[in-house]
Amino acid sequence: MLKSLIHTLVNMVEQKYKKGDLIDGRYQVEEYLGSGSYGRSYLVYDRKEKRVAVLKALRLHKRLSKKGRDQFLRESDFLEQLQHPALPQLYNRGTYTGIPYFTMEYINGKTFEQLIFSEGKVFGERESFSIALELIEIIGFIHACNVVHRDIRIPNIMIEGDKIKIIDFGLAKELSETVKPLCPGTRSPFKEVSFRSDFYGLGHFLLFLLYSGYEVTDNHPMEKSWEEELKITPFAKKIIRRLLQLDEPYSIWHEVQKDFLKIAR
Repeated sequence: MLKSLIHTLVNMVEQKYKKGDLIDGRYQVEEYLGSGSYGRSYLVYDRKEKRVAVLKALRLHKRLSKKGRDQFLRESDFLEQLQHPALPQLYNRGTYTGIPYFTMEYINGKTFEQLIFSEGKVFGERESFSIALELIEIIGFIHACNVVHRDIRIPNIMIEGDKIKIIDFGLAKELSETVKPLCPGTRSPFKEVSFRSDFYGLGHFLLFLLYSGYEVTDNHPMEKSWEEELKITPFAKKIIRRLLQLDEPYSIWHEVQKDFLKIAR
């Protein structure tokens, strides 16, 4: 309750940059893109480099703690470290009027959240697993760099042309980072600092894609599980159960890739 109240108060006093504002004498704000737990993102025009970019500025409530500032810095560190065509490229870092920010490549595409909920795009089983196959190969690269994304969700997966992209490393951590232990069963698989947390997110990503073609009827008043509702093959269900850690979880991305290939191609 207190945390929610603090966030509400912060939102009331925290000012957003407006269209036309010039940040650091260089970045002209074109559009407000949205906010997450750590930062507010803007589409900007970089007058020095003569290109569009995304500028992410640290939010007020996160600037108040060293942990928040450090995590924001780590996000830009990850973008600098993870050089891959499917990930945004870091451009620059700075501080403007006491607010830390960084700029990165603008991905001119759509999130799967937009595709499903705004455009009504429907994905079948084979197409869903083909997309997930491309995604697990990107995740494999991230894991090979000893990093866990920890936020694999439809708002953070984009498609630009015919290429899959992963954005928002705000919750990412190095695998070696220590995390304060919680009581058994209290930590969400999403929050684990392990490869399995990204597989868990990928399982939910797949469910969103597969549910895109699901039609709700009033003929079945009793709530059913996804396994009962979705008309997918038994092997697809087996894969998703392992991703969601309902059965023996996958331990490494190559295992996931191997199973995806059996459906996608």
